Amino acid sequence: MFLLEESKNDEVVTTFAEFTSDLSALIKIPPFLNFFYPGLLNRILVSSGLYNPAIKHRNILIKYIKNQVCKRLQEKAKYGDSWKRPDDLLQDIIEQEDIDDLNNVNYLSLADKLLLFLFASIHTTSNGCANALMDLASRPQYMQELYEEQLEVHKEADENGLLPFEALDNMKKLDSFIRESLRLTGHILALDHSVLKDYTFSNGLQLPKDHTMNCVDTNVPASKIGKNFMLFGGGKHACPGRHFAINEIKFFLHNIILKYNICTKSDKIEALPYQPNFHVLRSQVPRLLLR
Repeated sequence: MFLLEESKNDEVVTTFAEFTSDLSALIKIPPFLNFFYPGLLNRILVSSGLYNPAIKHRNILIKYIKNQVCKRLQEKAKYGDSWKRPDDLLQDIIEQEDIDDLNNVNYLSLADKLLLFLFASIHTTSNGCANALMDLASRPQYMQELYEEQLEVHKEADENGLLPFEALDNMKKLDSFIRESLRLTGHILALDHSVLKDYTFSNGLQLPKDHTMNCVDTNVPASKIGKNFMLFGGGKHACPGRHFAINEIKFFLHNIILKYNICTKSDKIEALPYQPNFHVLRSQVPRLLLR
């Protein structure tokens, strides 16, 4: 999806896995200079080069991006209209920036755009997988029903055990399970709302114009997905990868359910950890037992 065969390199895989968590370390730095200007300390650390975890990962990506850009431009020049276009994000960015000259490539820009996608996608999806897995392990009463559904779905697999894309539509119970898990453990605290005009609630609470606020409503019906299912945002700003993320988690849990019997070590529903100023990361809780 990102760099074709380069994505399998150990350095690239490590960057994909660790970039967001390394960057989030900035969030944990005490904001003791905020009385001068919000985020001032982080700006100083990053702009001065004293602490910028993104630089290491950017340099790794640039090294492998150069290989791919060079290869693609040379092959395109050689084969012309018969050249087979790579179907990945890097190629989309190359075409968006209209790159056709090896001597005029802004590799920093290419790497930064890839890192932006990494920040917004891989870490969030892996947390979704981990949280759904924890929910499944904590609720064994659903395992048999989900197992039977996955057995039926797996009949559609080819001789190599690969499922067709259409099989995802038949994972209806698993889809419901995943979405309920995401509803309870998503990035609700990170869903900012812009205040377009001054507003005063009936209890006197005032919201000034041009501020941002967060809403957390625990009393949301779990029986259906409506416009208030805001995990992936809404309207024109909805996450463009929302369907892809759900499908990734489906394939992951499909294989886990068929191959393993899982439960928590305590055999109970585990308590959630508290993550101040961030979203719920249930994957940081307990150990799982797999048989």
